[in-house]
Parts: sequence; C-alpha cells; structure tokens
Amino acid sequence: MGKCCGLSPCNCRVTAGSGVTVNGNGSPANPYVISADSATPTAVQAADTPTVDTTVSGTGTAADPYVVSSAVILDPVPPGGGSNLAHAGPDGIYVECADVRQCISSGDGAAYDPATGVVSARASTDAGNTVVFGSDGGLFSAGGGGGAPTVVQAGDTTTADNTVTGTGAAGDPYVVTTDVIVDPAPPAGGINLLNAGPDGLYVECADVRQCFSAGDGAAYDPATGEISARVSGDAGNQTTFGADGGIYTPAAATALVAADTPTVDVTVTGTGTAADPYQVAAAVILDSTPPGGGSNLLEEGPGGLYVECADVRQCFSAGDGAAYDPATGEFSARLSTDAGNTVAFGADGGLYSNGGTPTALQAADTPTLNATVTGTGAAGDPYIVSGDVVVAPEPNGVEAAANGLLVAPSADTGNRLAFGADGRLFVPPVPPPEVGCGLQGDGTAASPLAAFPIAGSQPWTDDWNCDPVANSTLKCDPSSGALWTPPEHTNAAVTVQQNHPLGVPTIAVTGGFVLVDSTAWSEGAYTADSLSACRGISFSTRFTGHVELTWPANAQFDLGYAVQINGGALAVRQTHSVLANGPARHERYSFGISQATVLPPHTGYAVRVYPAIRVTAGTVTINQWITDTDLIAMTR
Repeated sequence: MGKCCGLSPCNCRVTAGSGVTVNGNGSPANPYVISADSATPTAVQAADTPTVDTTVSGTGTAADPYVVSSAVILDPVPPGGGSNLAHAGPDGIYVECADVRQCISSGDGAAYDPATGVVSARASTDAGNTVVFGSDGGLFSAGGGGGAPTVVQAGDTTTADNTVTGTGAAGDPYVVTTDVIVDPAPPAGGINLLNAGPDGLYVECADVRQCFSAGDGAAYDPATGEISARVSGDAGNQTTFGADGGIYTPAAATALVAADTPTVDVTVTGTGTAADPYQVAAAVILDSTPPGGGSNLLEEGPGGLYVECADVRQCFSAGDGAAYDPATGEFSARLSTDAGNTVAFGADGGLYSNGGTPTALQAADTPTLNATVTGTGAAGDPYIVSGDVVVAPEPNGVEAAANGLLVAPSADTGNRLAFGADGRLFVPPVPPPEVGCGLQGDGTAASPLAAFPIAGSQPWTDDWNCDPVANSTLKCDPSSGALWTPPEHTNAAVTVQQNHPLGVPTIAVTGGFVLVDSTAWSEGAYTADSLSACRGISFSTRFTGHVELTWPANAQFDLGYAVQINGGALAVRQTHSVLANGPARHERYSFGISQATVLPPHTGYAVRVYPAIRVTAGTVTINQWITDTDLIAMTR
C-alpha cells in the first residue's frame, strides 16, 4: 500500500475480515484504521519515505502473519540530469571509485585516466617546448484478529534490513525499524564510498578524494582535493610558476663564438643584446705560397675575388711544332725552316704539302703469296699491287679454283666428311650399335659389350657378406636368354601402444629429469637377418607420447623421453616445457621423438624409451601417460 495513497483518499480497496473493523478512507487526514474484536487489537500500517518503500502483507494471523518489508528507492533520474552513482547490489547499497571517476575529466595541461583515477600533467607536443618530466616525476625544463495474537514478521531486501520489536499490544505496539544495508565489499573490489550516518546516507568529498592519485608532473592533496602541477626538483631546472600561477620557463641565453676554416676567417663582435647585437664578419683567406710553388692566380679586389685571362696566360708555353703568344693567348702551328720542307699553310689556313720526292715501291714474295707491282707511281700511272696464293702440290686438301681457294670433301665411297650447318667441315659421330636391354659398349676393344647394372660395379662385400655363387639370385632364362632376378626386398611395420603404470603420480621439484616409469617396454628392435639373410636394412622408429597433467599455479616443468640405444647410457630428449608462471591448469599434450639408422646384414639394433619429467617449481600430477610406438624396416 506504500504507493497507493497520496493527499486524496486511497484508491486501494481494504475489506474487513472476521472480527475485524476497517475505518477511514486511506488519506493522510483519514487513514485506514483496522480494529479487531480482541481486547488487544493490533494495527500495522505501511508508511513510505522518499528514500524507502515499505510494504505490509499478510493478515496478522498465526498462519498468515504480517510481513513488513522495505526497499531503498534509488532515483533513476537525479535532479542534476546525470546518472545515479549509487547501486543496489545483492549485499546492499554501494558507490565505488569506478562510479565516481567517470564524473571527472581533464582540461588544458592535465591528463586523466578514468580507469585508475590517476591525474597527471600533460606536456605540450608543440615544437620548441622544453618542458619534460624530471627523474623525480616533476615537470622539468634544462498484529492479528479473532482473539488470537497478531504476529508481525520483518522481511529484508538486499538494500534494507527490517527489525520488528514490541508485542503488538496497545501499551507495547510493534515497532518496525528499517536500516539501509551498505555493501562492505562492492562487486568491483573497491571500498564503498557510501556511508550511513545518524541523519541518513552520505558521500563526502573526503570519501571520494581517496579514489584519485597523481602521476608524473602532477601533485594531488587528498585532504583538500586540490590538483596542481608539480615542478621537478632536479638541479638546473628552469621551470617555475609565473606571476599568473601558470608553468613558466624563461628563455635560454644565446652564446655565439667564431669558428675559422682554412679558407675563411670569421670574426664575432657585440654582446648579443638588443642594444649591442652580435655582428658576424668573414674574410676569404688567399694562400700566399700555393703547394705547387707558383704564384696564386686568385686575387681579391674591392668588388670581390677575381682571376683574369692575363693571369692565366702566363701558365702556358709552346713546344715543338707549336707557337704561343702570351699577350693574346693564341696558339698556332709553327713551320720548320729546314731546307726542302714542303709543308705550308693552304688557302683555307690549314697545313698543306705537295708530296715532294716520288715514292719507290717494290714487290716482296712470301712462301704462301707471290706479289707483283705494276705502274710508275705517278698520278696518271699509279702503283698496282697484286698477289697470287701459293698452293703446295697435292694431296693437301686445298686447291686454287677460278673464284678462290677451295677445300672440298672427297667423293670416295664411305667418306663421312661434310659441311656443317655453320658452313664448316664436320664429321658426324659414329652411331652406337644396337644392343639389348642391360648392355653397354660398342663391341670394340676400347668399349666392349658389358652388362650395365644401375647400382654400378662394386664388390659384393660392400652390401653383402654372402657367397655370390651360392646366394646370387640373378638367373638366365633358357627360353629367352634374358637375365632376371626374383624379388627379395622385404618391408615390415608395426604399431604398439603402452599405458605406463604411474607409481608416484604427483611429483615435486626434482632438480633434474626423473623416470616416470622405469619398467617401460616400448622399444624398436630389429636384426637384419629377420628380414633378409643377405641384405642390410633401413630402420626407423617413432615414439609418440600422450600425457594428461594437472598442476597448481606457478608450476614449471619439462617433459621428455630418456632414450637408450643398444643397451647404452640413457639420454633425455626434451619435448615440451611449461616455463612462465601462470594459473593452475589441467591439460593434455602429445609429442614424439624418432630414431633411425641403416644396418648391415646380421646386425641387431634396439631403441628403448622411458617417460621422464623435470619439475623446477611447484608440483605436477601425472594422470595418464601413454606411448604409441611405430616401427618401420626396409631391406636395402
């Protein structure tokens, strides 16, 4: 009835039962009055408040007692227009830091993380900013009826604890008291900021301030809730607070010094102030004694550096057949004044000679060329040089034809000499004779016909140790004359599985690898004689482990197999590891190792493995360890 009645008469229907009288209309001025015929009638009425909704149910009899329950009312639309930070959980009402942090945001120069509540200074990324975080984290720059007793029972909710006192008599009425339940352990794991005081629920600034802390470049006072920038105390820090309370870093002074080079002399004057600014002057340095020992052609005048033609012309001179004028820089050809010189300057200014004395020309023969010279060498009768090739008497394969030297193959029967595709002499190769399968050679003394095995020629003892006459399987078919051999290669493969007995399923820190099952029979064992009396074999075995493990948090361990070959020493091959600290787990793993070899005839080989574990931290419980063994053998 807590929501039925207001200022007007109640619209809820109240009906009197046996021995009960109901008066009033349910309004505040004329509330319902429930009376019983008993000498001690009891009246129970629900009264709501703006923060608690109280409900009364039951008829007040022993079989159906009054049940008074209350629920805290949380405003879904707070007056400020935001979200209500108070929550009703299964253990009571609560307000956590995470609820309050979303009310806070950051402005210029500050950063705020709503996940942690950390407030920090935010340095500008603008070019030239010298503010950073120093090593200390600061900013740094440099009832009842019918005569029976009435029973009133308290009904609790997750947010309200109801208590009923009194006997229900007129002199000792029932008193229903409601206490709001404040959750001592909110769901997110923080501290409940909501408090219950003598005058009601409250959340104070001091309660909220503990949700915040300061990061680099920021200071936070939880006593006042004040957030401020924190200036680094590192030596040399130039950052302070200005007259307006903002962060301030004075401009740095500028130092300017002159630095000379081998070719420029730099001078700096002035103090760098506005009244006496820096003045930088530079003068080019001219080498007075160049490395070559001559004079420097580069000169400095009032208008700058210069080199003139007159300075450069003195660097040149004329040799044989040439003339040079340093005054003009002109080069020309110089003609000899010797008697008989026919060289002069032609009409076009070029060198010219009319030839002078006639040239004498004489023919000279060689063993392969007969030379002839005709003519007088004059312009009207020039020299003509001709020659005839000298061909030795036959037979030599070369002859002089009407149009030149000729080399031609003989037309004799059986001659195989011809001209190839490139026009040169060519002798085709002799085709091999036709031979049957398995033969090679051409039947000559240099290459006799012979059987050609793919494996090549090698002694029997390389792969066999049997008598070739008694044990050879090569046969000759009398009907066809063909060589053949019956098949004799043999393969074998088998897979077996073993479920290892676990004597100590839970294993603590071992210090090294220990055997989980020292009686394991999983092995691969073969003797070459078991497959072939004469051939060797290729042997391969693979062991695959299937393990189910349970371990607590932060356990660390390694798994593997201890391998023993031909009864030798054990050597552990590590196959799986759990190295990093982590939560407790229950896992299955599969892993394997292999061993293979090639065996000569009459040789045995055995590989045996044992499950092994090394625990370096915590414990490991082995629930199951199964090994699948695959064996494969093939004769060579």
